[in-house]
Amino acid sequence: MSLSIRPVKISDAPACLNLYSKYIVNSAVSFELESPSLEEFELRIDVIAKRFPFLIAEENGVFVGYVYASAYRDRLAYQWNVEISAYVEDHKKHSGVASALYEELISELKRIHICKAFAVIALPNDASVNFVTKKGFEKFATYKNVGFKLNQWHDVLWMEKTIQSPETPTTPLYWNYGLR
Repeated sequence: MSLSIRPVKISDAPACLNLYSKYIVNSAVSFELESPSLEEFELRIDVIAKRFPFLIAEENGVFVGYVYASAYRDRLAYQWNVEISAYVEDHKKHSGVASALYEELISELKRIHICKAFAVIALPNDASVNFVTKKGFEKFATYKNVGFKLNQWHDVLWMEKTIQSPETPTTPLYWNYGLR
């Protein structure tokens, strides 16, 4: 396996959206009920990548997944915190792709002075809970029956990981990769 991880490009939007749409349609991983248009998804990527890391994984040049960080909350006092989202093609689960994406993302988050990352997991989802636990995240809250999808209510588990804990944090840098 020749896995490479790189920053997102706007030309990655169709592959990312195709993968994300599978999660929308077939699971409660995302609480979206309909897939966004390609134009909407391109805009999402553009907005996120200007501020936070958005990374693509390719194996031998073929897209296999992505990970990104997004704002935890809009208030300025929360600027040192992010929410992480990751999506990997089914045939690449348990292959190390998600681990490599997470490791690179956490490295980038540390570089831009982010202090804490949150994983937000719709339940049941033992695979995701086990994965982020292995990545050092700890459970801290469960919101009961907050999302109704696929004809049932779902709880949402919040998990956190401290990336760095400075006494006086440095203002986070914009990742500002820009789309090429």
